[in-house]
Amino acid sequence: MDNRPIGIMDSGIGGLTVARVLHEKYPKESMVFLGDSLRNPYGERSREEIGRFAEEIKSFLLSKDVKMILIACNTISFNVPPSFTERPVPVVKMSLHITLPEGTKKAGIFATPASIKTHAHKKTLEKRFPEVEWIEVPCEGVAAAIEQGKDENFISALVQKAAKEYHALGIDTGYWACTHYPLVPDAFGKVFPGIPFIDPALPTVETGMAILEKEGRLAEEKGKDEFYFTAGVDHAAPLVHRLFGSVPVEKIKLVGE
Repeated sequence: MDNRPIGIMDSGIGGLTVARVLHEKYPKESMVFLGDSLRNPYGERSREEIGRFAEEIKSFLLSKDVKMILIACNTISFNVPPSFTERPVPVVKMSLHITLPEGTKKAGIFATPASIKTHAHKKTLEKRFPEVEWIEVPCEGVAAAIEQGKDENFISALVQKAAKEYHALGIDTGYWACTHYPLVPDAFGKVFPGIPFIDPALPTVETGMAILEKEGRLAEEKGKDEFYFTAGVDHAAPLVHRLFGSVPVEKIKLVGE
């Protein structure tokens, strides 16, 4: 038993999609969430910047005595060095262990430019599903638009532009390789009506919880949830309260800001 909270890190509000799964599937677990909205979008930054920012978020979460950290951000997950996941606590990246709808022949990987540059998703998924044609679609500006609360039509136009530029309009399955994107399913639905999209939030949470279960460190008593953002609290708080109820949402400043 370990009733300490689970830390969840993100470049903004997108990681709330992972936090939501943890909240729903493991209601006894408490969490400390930190979204670095001030420096969002990470997906258009250099690998060095992403790594440095991620270390600052990790340090904050460790100061909160978390028992594990979930990286609820693909851009961070696939741009930090291997040493980032070394203990003192388990650090879990976004999972690539997904299941495809039966009959998938052409799938689109929708992610930030920084995530696409690593080709991490495509390399792994091509090995697991060699019969599928995988198309990488760097969605410039989409995560930032979601952070800024832009309307559905604005976001949909960005998705449409990226999909057309990278020849993805004929896909039969989509993969959200950015945790922001599941917050705006209708914006993607306008571009890809009737096309299923895969959200890796659940396998990511299950990967982390399997570690805690193996170590006998699942919580037996619910503690308090805490949510922190480096900017945009007025925009983030209503979403947090809708998903998690009446919980504290605070603005903080990280060391490197």
